[in-house]
Amino acid sequence: MIALCLPTLAAAQTGPGGVGTSATNVLWLSADQGVAQAGGLVSTWTDRSGNANDALVPPLSSTATPGLVAGAANGLPVLRFDGDDDQLWVDANGSLDLTAWHFFLVVRPNTLANATAWLTKGDDGTENYAVVSYADGGVRMPIRWTDDTRTTPSTPGGQLGNAAFRIFEYSYKASAGRAAYTNGAAVYADAHSKTPLIDPYPLYIGNEKGTSNGFVDGDIAEVIAYNAPLNAAQRLIVDNHLAAKYGLSLASGDLYVQDDPANGDLDRDVAGIGRMGAAALQLDPGFSGRLSITSHAPPELTDNEFLFWGHDDGAFSTLGNTDHPASLQGRWDRIWRVSEVNTTGAATDVGPVDITFDLFGLGPVAAADLRLLVDENDDGLFADETPIDGAAALGNGRYRFADVTALADGHRFTLGSTDIANTPLPIDLLSFSVAPQGPTAARVQWSTASERDNEGFTIERSADAGDWKALAFLPGAGVSATVIDYTWTDADPLPGTSYYRLKQTDHDGRSSLSEVVSLDMPVNASPLVTPNPAKDRFLVMIDAPRERSLRLVSASGRVVDVPASPVGTRLEVDASRLTPGAYVLQVGDADRSRSVRVIVE
Repeated sequence: MIALCLPTLAAAQTGPGGVGTSATNVLWLSADQGVAQAGGLVSTWTDRSGNANDALVPPLSSTATPGLVAGAANGLPVLRFDGDDDQLWVDANGSLDLTAWHFFLVVRPNTLANATAWLTKGDDGTENYAVVSYADGGVRMPIRWTDDTRTTPSTPGGQLGNAAFRIFEYSYKASAGRAAYTNGAAVYADAHSKTPLIDPYPLYIGNEKGTSNGFVDGDIAEVIAYNAPLNAAQRLIVDNHLAAKYGLSLASGDLYVQDDPANGDLDRDVAGIGRMGAAALQLDPGFSGRLSITSHAPPELTDNEFLFWGHDDGAFSTLGNTDHPASLQGRWDRIWRVSEVNTTGAATDVGPVDITFDLFGLGPVAAADLRLLVDENDDGLFADETPIDGAAALGNGRYRFADVTALADGHRFTLGSTDIANTPLPIDLLSFSVAPQGPTAARVQWSTASERDNEGFTIERSADAGDWKALAFLPGAGVSATVIDYTWTDADPLPGTSYYRLKQTDHDGRSSLSEVVSLDMPVNASPLVTPNPAKDRFLVMIDAPRERSLRLVSASGRVVDVPASPVGTRLEVDASRLTPGAYVLQVGDADRSRSVRVIVE
């Protein structure tokens, strides 16, 4: 068996920091996941909330989209908008028509300008909701109400600036009014109690519908939306999650400190539990980074107490790791560290907790082999610690250590195995890469350190990191204790950005998935259309048989049916019944699509 890293959790989708589910976290866009590109420009920004509210390129804007810039925010990518015409939209079917909300934006203006529309739903003047910044750094939040009035409250100047990323929050509920925060600190509040107008427009990111001067000139790292305001404990957890992830300091409530360089930079998948009152608590978070910690029933956590955890992005691998007690045969490279504090940042004790690992897809597991390792003496080593046993199998790949009392502020912990043949816990995949091989092919390469009962590998490819297709199967070595190199050539890769992964299958049919890697190939030029502008008909030059599939999209986004007949290496399109105007002609299948703007007179 080769346990490969599964990129998605078996657990139900949960929001950032473990706060919310797909029922409440209605939109989650983060630039470090799910960004597809074509020709160096973003084509799809995949929604992580579980609601499929993906951000797409608006019709007729195929080249007016942001680019993806690697390493721009604490080593993570961002979407960079040029301030001229870049924008994305989410054309959701009702799930983003909100009368109450809580938004989190992680943004950095390049140039402070008036009416910079970071997030807007609605036309100018009829906003369901909006977040718009100005040249002084202040932020306005216009809403059109159902009583046909419009209010535009503003935060004081200087809430957004072009020197650093900031976390901007905006919440509204009729019984609570509006509130805005920057890096955790309150900057605006009112007691407005009206019903926002629901409009028929998409959600725009980077501009506002109906305007030509509100384009964002700057970077967006994250866009998060809930369909109701979070309570005080929940918003504190999300703020700490974002602050750790992007290397920011919170002006208020900066409680998770294990992301500081002096504490080891454990800044990935930060989540938490906490309580600030009977109606302001988070005791049962979802999974974040394959881990969930809950307050053991009955909860002993009291007001103003929090437990946060985050990891160092280490591998799910025991390969070559010798820092473990002699009673174990291996432990994960990945390490978590906790901040167990009150709201002043002082160490506290939240009481016993239950620690649950999601090991779905990581190979065979026997609960009796699992051991929880806690660095209780804080010396940075696990070899001198006493392993904790008693893991219970919950089903669906989850294993729980209940009633754990060994955690304390600053403690590190990880997972080990007493039998790495029976419960290996590793990724024995040493490397996996895809690279162009000349202008028209791609080379897929990977190496294994060891194999157990390995029938072979299926190479899978996707245009959007969501819909996967099997390309080829390569037999495995069965059983091996030496390094083996594998190579396969994709003779017909997709143009632009595509994604690859490995599916490893045992002889008994069990399988696991590798990490996902991306490939950038040259993008063909726009299809040639003549004449353009056209009147009664036009010809389309095609490159391959699959390009006989045409799709014509009107300026309103409606797909228009048109007759097309093959004429040699061309398609003749009957445009006699089309309404005059601009259209986008898409040529190709779902995997390969080229587009061009066509004017019909």
